[in-house]
Amino acid sequence: MMRGKLALSVSDKLLLAANELEGNGKRPFSAEDLVVAAWRKFPDTFGLAGHRDIQGRLCYPDSNRVFAETMGSKPVRKRGLLIKVGTKMYQLTEAGRERARQLSAGGPEPQTQKAGLGRDMELHLQKILSSRVMEKVRNERPEDLTFYDACAFWGITPRSSAIELDGQLSKLETIVQYARDATHEKTASFGHGGHTFGAQDLDGILRAHRILLDKFRPEIELIRQRKDERRT
Repeated sequence: MMRGKLALSVSDKLLLAANELEGNGKRPFSAEDLVVAAWRKFPDTFGLAGHRDIQGRLCYPDSNRVFAETMGSKPVRKRGLLIKVGTKMYQLTEAGRERARQLSAGGPEPQTQKAGLGRDMELHLQKILSSRVMEKVRNERPEDLTFYDACAFWGITPRSSAIELDGQLSKLETIVQYARDATHEKTASFGHGGHTFGAQDLDGILRAHRILLDKFRPEIELIRQRKDERRT
């Protein structure tokens, strides 16, 4: 239960409303779901000004206030606590859920550590986490995955050679393992104020990786038949 004196930012309030939605089985949830949930939980913050009932409570949700707070430049998105997984569809990240749990318990913001990865590895991991593949898999739309999505995810092209393919597949798995070792299964960030990620995100990468390997097995086998580097 939250302590009464805990000062909540607007982003904190959105996280608590989103966490409540997920707790009620809505994962992912729509932008409209979040508008209503935020207003019901914090009407003074997310209510439409100028429309009060006889008790003085704001009667209607202010959708613009919620939409503005979920833009990419705002803390809840910029810090990787809430992600977009489809058209007007969102869900909390592992770090967002942990932050919501801390807020509900009345505790301080959980400490995150720097990922401790090399710059190139960090950039590669960030690219993977924000890829179309991850968006579609998070949103349970594996049927929408294309081989071009897979190529971008793995860092290859349809004309790559066998050695390039195997190298990139191995690289992805190695990066995930390095990230696990560097963060010790805790929430970590990509530098000061950067996006956060945790073990669940890394598990999601490997899940997506396995889905792609299975779905595009014929295309992968065709590439593996290429032995001549000059054909790439």
